[in-house]
Amino acid sequence: MNVKFKMPKFGRNLTGKGWLKELLMTFLGTTISIVLTFGTAQYLADRQTEQARRMMAMTIINDIDQSLEVVKKRKDAEEKGHEATCYVIENQDRLESIGVDTLMMFINYVTYASFDSDMEFKTMNENIFNSSQDTWRTLNDRKFLNNVQEFYNLRVSLEQQSKDLIFFKKPFTKEEEYEMFLGGQFEIENTASICRCLLKSKRLKNYLDLVSSRMMAYLNFLRLTTNLNEENKFLMNITEQDMEEFVNHTYMEIHPAKEKNLMGTWNAVLADDKNEIVYNLQPDHTFTTCQSVRWGTAFFRHKMVQRFSLSGTWGVEGDSLVMHYDMKSYKMEIDDSEVTYPAHLADSVCRFKEELASEMRKPSLVKKLDQNNCRAQATNIDKSGTRLELTDDEKETMHYQKEINK
Repeated sequence: MNVKFKMPKFGRNLTGKGWLKELLMTFLGTTISIVLTFGTAQYLADRQTEQARRMMAMTIINDIDQSLEVVKKRKDAEEKGHEATCYVIENQDRLESIGVDTLMMFINYVTYASFDSDMEFKTMNENIFNSSQDTWRTLNDRKFLNNVQEFYNLRVSLEQQSKDLIFFKKPFTKEEEYEMFLGGQFEIENTASICRCLLKSKRLKNYLDLVSSRMMAYLNFLRLTTNLNEENKFLMNITEQDMEEFVNHTYMEIHPAKEKNLMGTWNAVLADDKNEIVYNLQPDHTFTTCQSVRWGTAFFRHKMVQRFSLSGTWGVEGDSLVMHYDMKSYKMEIDDSEVTYPAHLADSVCRFKEELASEMRKPSLVKKLDQNNCRAQATNIDKSGTRLELTDDEKETMHYQKEINK
């Protein structure tokens, strides 16, 4: 049986060269499609790798910058504490006439009570850097990696020095502090009495004489680390503007607040329960602010609360909340209803209340407003309208949460 196959119509008029041309065109089109598909995919993968590399590099560079700020704060505290201590020593015959702030600066300088949380290093990024092979593969720059490792070694070395070396040791142990303040070894009636007890120690002079060694440790760390981080930015082609955008970047949907967004009661989000700040912004553009500060000392076993209030007018100019304070409305009261103390410390408590009522115990906001009763703060408010960020001219940022009426 003979079977005949017919050529499709589109191919009946093609010559041999026509068939070859068709085949080449088909092959070329397929090749271009494959190249474009895989080439685009490779381009996107390379771009994502570079973005991840820069993000990781900026995370580490920012960690180094934050460590630099911690050491700068330690150095500044060292300078101010040493200056206050020298002043107290020179005027130890009239301690009662020296301001409490200066006396407390001296006490904090020579005891372990002065180390605040903002002077501690955050080690989370160091742990990630040292434990993750992905971090090393992503960064893929030997010089940068060596610089980062050297920085972490410097930071560990500084922490070890502060714990082990004699010139970092405070002149009074933690056990002696406990006995002095809480154990009743001394009948301490006021801050001046505490200072007088501390000044009797022969170890105090040695601690003061070693201040240059402590300063040298701080300055060496700052010099070496600053140079390393500047080289890191150069190696990764990261500018100061890049770092500023990295630090300020947020995924929150925010926008400048309008007047209708700001009306209501706002509570400051603070790190501890010793302070409270509340703003109440009324629709008629008047406002009141109330702040509470809880004071605790070794003289009594509970808290003394200082409360102050101010009022004024408010409005929105551009993207900023502008407040005009009426300084005549300033009120301050001291609540000692929760304070408990031994009878022989009654005079000390009274004197402390008087100190709170003096000029030096004015809250920082009131001190600023004594010079200028107008305050402008740039606003950012979130999508829900319940979280507010305010930043003043000095780049101080505070966050507030709105009270919701139930």
